[in-house]
Amino acid sequence: MLGVAFRRATVEQAFRLVKGEAGLTHYEGRQYAGLVRHLTLALVVMAFVSIHTDRLRGGNPDLTREQVCRALNVRCAAVLRRRRGTTDVEQVGEVIRYHQRRNAEATRSHKKGWHRSIINLSP
Repeated sequence: MLGVAFRRATVEQAFRLVKGEAGLTHYEGRQYAGLVRHLTLALVVMAFVSIHTDRLRGGNPDLTREQVCRALNVRCAAVLRRRRGTTDVEQVGEVIRYHQRRNAEATRSHKKGWHRSIINLSP
């Protein structure tokens, strides 16, 4: 019974890591196929992190998967920042503008559908 109890904590920690650091909760799409691709990529990232954590642990036994995942996130952010050629503030502004456009389009789309359903219901 104790073995099962300790495994639960390990599984919960793994889910917390995948959701927080590997981007499992970042999916914003609407289609099942996209969700499956996103879940697959999150699992591939976690496999990559686990392999490299074991490799790097030889010199530092206190190293955790969370630390390796955070270091990978920082490294990826630096590479993307160099490729974009923009500052962090400019990038955040662009992300905000993208979400505002997307939300405005979704609002217009939903209103069109609502009006169509009213038109179809009238005799």
